[in-house]
Amino acid sequence: MKKVVGYLRISTASQIDNTSIEMQREKIELYCKLNNIELVNTYVDEGWSAKDSDRPSYNKMIEFVSDRENSIDTIIVYKADRIHRSLKNLMIMVDYLQEIGVGFISLTEQFNTNTAQGLLFLQMIGSFSEFERKLISERTHSGRVAKGKKNLFPGGRVPLGYKLVENDILLVKQDEAIIVKDIFKLRSKGISYERIGHKYNFTKQRVAYILSNPIYTGTYKYDGKIEKNRINLQVPPIISRYMWNKVNSKIS
Repeated sequence: MKKVVGYLRISTASQIDNTSIEMQREKIELYCKLNNIELVNTYVDEGWSAKDSDRPSYNKMIEFVSDRENSIDTIIVYKADRIHRSLKNLMIMVDYLQEIGVGFISLTEQFNTNTAQGLLFLQMIGSFSEFERKLISERTHSGRVAKGKKNLFPGGRVPLGYKLVENDILLVKQDEAIIVKDIFKLRSKGISYERIGHKYNFTKQRVAYILSNPIYTGTYKYDGKIEKNRINLQVPPIISRYMWNKVNSKIS
């Protein structure tokens, strides 16, 4: 009887596309049962992106199948992008598995690297998956640039002191703005980052980031990868330019 392991992965946003851990497990277990295959173990990475190759359970799985005393024939996944979205990383893994005599099966795409046809099909699917990932990334970036040019918040974490309201507009959040003003006031008096951070349970790195962020003078900077996509978004100021310059002259 062939011995295999299963690999399951879900990122924080993956649940919308019906690839839950439970569903992936059921599909792999059913395949093994129908084909009289022994499923030795399943390795699960929850909350990890396929772009990150350094995943804890993935690493354990590769180490396990690399030990030939375990006699693992194949790694099975529900879908190829559960294990890698990057074609480069996918093929690096497949090449390594071939060197140690371990196959790779994806149930959704129905390929098996133990055959020449399966390996060719894997390369085709991997290319499409990488193209799709880059397309989504470009669309997301283009959307952020377009919003920024309309003086709308392009996305990401809302800075301390602000709130996001309808139509993606940043307004001052008064209770947090009081904290921001106090941080600048304390620093202008020479109080250290550590003491300021201790007062608000912030790290000194976060305090330094707040003090050097020009958004508090009314300008949110969105830095695109190319110069034409760099945007200065105008928002309500929390502190004066004089105070910001005073504090940042101390920083420099």
